[in-house]
Amino acid sequence: MGGKTRARQQARMRATASSKSSGNKQSKEYVVMSRNKEEMDALDDLSSTGSVGRRGRSKAAADSSAQNKPVEYLPNDPYWSPSPYSAFKLLISARFAAALWSTISDCDETFNYWEPTHYLLYGKGFQTWEYSPVYALRSYTYILFHAVPAKIYDYLFSPTPLLIFFFIRCFLSFICAGAEAVLYRAVRRRLGGNIARMALITSLFSAGMFICCCAYLPSAFSAYMTAFAIAAWLEGLDELAIFAVALSALLSWPFAALTGVFIAVDIVLIRKEILLFIKWSVLSLLVILIPTVVLDSNMYGKLVIAPLNIVMYNVFSTKGPDLYGTESWTFYFINGSLNFNILFIMAILSPVLILMTLKIQDRIREQLIIIATVFTWLVVFLLQPHKEERFLFPIYPLIPIAGAIGVDCVQKLCDIVCAKVFLWWIQGVKDFSKVRVWDYRKIATTIGVAAIMLTSAIGCSRILALHYGYRAPFDIFFQLHRDPAAQHAVQAGRNYTVCYGKEWHRFPASFFIPSLMWDVRFVQSEFKGQLPDRYSPYDSNGTKKIPEHMNDFNLEEPTRYVNITQCDYLVDLSDPERVTPLEPNYAAKTSEWKVLSEYPFLNPAKSHVFFRAFYIPIISAKYTTYDSYVLLDRKRKSARSRKSGKEFHDDDL
Repeated sequence: MGGKTRARQQARMRATASSKSSGNKQSKEYVVMSRNKEEMDALDDLSSTGSVGRRGRSKAAADSSAQNKPVEYLPNDPYWSPSPYSAFKLLISARFAAALWSTISDCDETFNYWEPTHYLLYGKGFQTWEYSPVYALRSYTYILFHAVPAKIYDYLFSPTPLLIFFFIRCFLSFICAGAEAVLYRAVRRRLGGNIARMALITSLFSAGMFICCCAYLPSAFSAYMTAFAIAAWLEGLDELAIFAVALSALLSWPFAALTGVFIAVDIVLIRKEILLFIKWSVLSLLVILIPTVVLDSNMYGKLVIAPLNIVMYNVFSTKGPDLYGTESWTFYFINGSLNFNILFIMAILSPVLILMTLKIQDRIREQLIIIATVFTWLVVFLLQPHKEERFLFPIYPLIPIAGAIGVDCVQKLCDIVCAKVFLWWIQGVKDFSKVRVWDYRKIATTIGVAAIMLTSAIGCSRILALHYGYRAPFDIFFQLHRDPAAQHAVQAGRNYTVCYGKEWHRFPASFFIPSLMWDVRFVQSEFKGQLPDRYSPYDSNGTKKIPEHMNDFNLEEPTRYVNITQCDYLVDLSDPERVTPLEPNYAAKTSEWKVLSEYPFLNPAKSHVFFRAFYIPIISAKYTTYDSYVLLDRKRKSARSRKSGKEFHDDDL
């Protein structure tokens, strides 16, 4: 028994040393300590025989020192994971791809952020009621954070507005990739390579991060700051964590302060760093809020504290966001399942799985705080009647980590069960030369690989479904830029008007219009809410002027509409079954309009619920229906054509 005791002590020393040797491997100390005496004796007996190899082959020719090595219980694979620099290169590739290929999924992104940016850069753009000095709910400081780099790029290279659009998107994607890389490094060091590797690979192919990473929305910026804050906290940089949460709340979205609640709990209540928390909270408040108030007050022409205004409107006013629609409690669960699929389900189950593996868990406090942040955010926003996908953006970087923690717990449970079964079976074996022992540890490894592969495949399928189904609003403008007649009109300095009817909410941005001399206007449709108005064009004090005919009740304003006869181009979704007096099938009016470009656009109501959400080559085409998203060009008659009675003359072009 003395030899067995020494073997167990050596195993403990090896496990402890290996856990401290690299941040790329999780602690293995629990592997040995979790064994009872009978199990350890059985394992020592097995190791001392030296007669069974990895695949059941005899080890007679093996080194004699290896024969006396006790069997170690390894819950997972060796926990290889990419270096942080390699992770950043992977992330920046994926995020730049999203910047180029993803669409705009929320009209708030267009009218509340892209349009004010276009106005600050070029002097033209749409203005929503939130930017009226009467209400002043939005911060121009957040707009300037993006507009200033764009202006520098414009000054250096004189690109087109369309290139400016994609430059800002790539700028956002770069920040997102950097934040995710920093978070990956912290998770890799503190929670181990297994969790870090799963979180990294699945987030690369996550539809949620594909949408969020380049979205020009405060909630997306809060996602970057959440990643920075959690990473700093995991690395012990509490000051930076506090500042990141404050920046998220004061510059982008006040409600994002909720992501820092459990960081504050850890600093103040668990570690008793009260003075540090107060000091850096006050310092962050002064450093961020004072410049924000100064800049916003200058832009609005009066004292404005935008974060306070938006909290007062959404929380304490009788109007609030419910004017813009409500959703059932299942909305976020469906949305999370679509964007993170298996990983979202594992994130929801992770608290139960951690409790089941509590005795063998390492870094339990860090794991619970990450999971608690996700759950707290979900619960708070589940209780709000008005729900939108972008409201979950601040916790999007944490969902892959929480899901990876859940998968890691499943691997540990599987390994423990397999070890019990293996010990029970091996104790009944009398002649090892007649049996083949299979390495049961491969089961846990297979679970991790399967989770990564399946989640990534489903994520890619979702991304392709979004790209193929909803890309048309971008594509029609790419075609317009290539149209010879449009290019000739731009060079000739003609002032054309592009109109939107029922498709107003899919207008990508004024950056897509070929010329600054062209205008975008609305024609009346069945929509009865308030459409955005235009800023006072080329006016240095345009942000300070109080626009007429604006309200905060989402009531229709007829002043937004122009007569259809004023439109030179018209964007429409051609659906013959959806025709009303205010929303006719314009493409069918061939005497007035000709189709300049046409692209397929998914019709969800006529498509299979699964295949409209996930793209499967060949099969999806059989179960989905597409309408035509069209850019219509008004048929114009030249003077010669009118005299001759012809629609067009031969050499009109």
